Amino acid sequence: MLFMTRIALIFLFLMYQGFFIDASAIHLVPNGGDSVYIKPFSNRPQLTFEFARRTQQFDLVNPANAKQLVSYQPNTRVNFLGTFDYRWLSLSLGIFSFGAAEHKKKGETEQLALRFSINGKRIWNSNVFQLFQGYFLSNPQNTIPNWNPQTEIYPQRPDIFTFTWFSNLYYCFSPSRFSYRAALWQLEKQEQSGGSFIAGLSYRFNLINSDESQSMIPNVLFNDYQPQNRAVALRQSTLTIHGGYVHSFVNSKDLFLTLYFLPGIAIESGAYLPQDNILRIFNSEGAFATEFRFITGYNGNRWFGGLSLHSISFAGNRKSELWVNTSMGSVRLFCGYRFREIDRTKTPRFLRAIGL
Repeated sequence: MLFMTRIALIFLFLMYQGFFIDASAIHLVPNGGDSVYIKPFSNRPQLTFEFARRTQQFDLVNPANAKQLVSYQPNTRVNFLGTFDYRWLSLSLGIFSFGAAEHKKKGETEQLALRFSINGKRIWNSNVFQLFQGYFLSNPQNTIPNWNPQTEIYPQRPDIFTFTWFSNLYYCFSPSRFSYRAALWQLEKQEQSGGSFIAGLSYRFNLINSDESQSMIPNVLFNDYQPQNRAVALRQSTLTIHGGYVHSFVNSKDLFLTLYFLPGIAIESGAYLPQDNILRIFNSEGAFATEFRFITGYNGNRWFGGLSLHSISFAGNRKSELWVNTSMGSVRLFCGYRFREIDRTKTPRFLRAIGL
């Protein structure tokens, strides 16, 4: 765990120069040069509104039978957010949220998500913090005999709490051909189709906790899971080396599609606590991780909008006594307006001194 802690401190050090917090977003956006492929909008303020939903899932896989697993998900809300961007400054405010779907059948979930990032031209770093309190069993049809989704509620576990921190640090090999800021935040415009190979590191810390008197394995499956695998709490730390490719397709109508795929090989350490209160520890075992983005929309000189899907998944450690697969993701539906360029020679000197 000391090695993982040092890696986490390195990530925090790399972020000291500036960041934006988002009860939904902070990003630092340095100036970028123009190219045949990319058009910057650094001196044009923009206002974005979006609907966003985050979720998370974890699977407890029976090591004696890889096809048997117990899956839990939170019943999350949809948030409506407003974001103002200008040069390096980005301010985001949650305006209101919609109630979770089917709350009577799937229970209530308390949630909090924070994000901050540094979006450079060649290097970028993204961080997500997620907390969820209250989960439901998402696959009862596979775990509870004769369960009927039409008439029965999903088994609910309001006691289950999760905390996740995910941080990545990626390097773009062809920043003159591909703009991450254009694809994700529309802070620039990708004027011609282009892509780049991407490489980097990610770190994930994941904590799952529940009532110590009640295992996360349903009672009906107790005979299938050995006593040492009936977990009540879990801790995972994962360091991943990623390598992949990202590409933005654009046309003359300012429509774009970005595909972003970064698989990785991970080293995972952690521990889990069964009901017998004997802590099981595993160190430096191999695992796999995948990060994927799908972003499509319109990015004109004034108006922009689109849909963004993001998922991060981790295949559990097969050498530990209990396999745990986890995934997290988000969906954004956004629309924004870009204002006229500001003449910075007319702005107050103290704002120019800080890059605004």
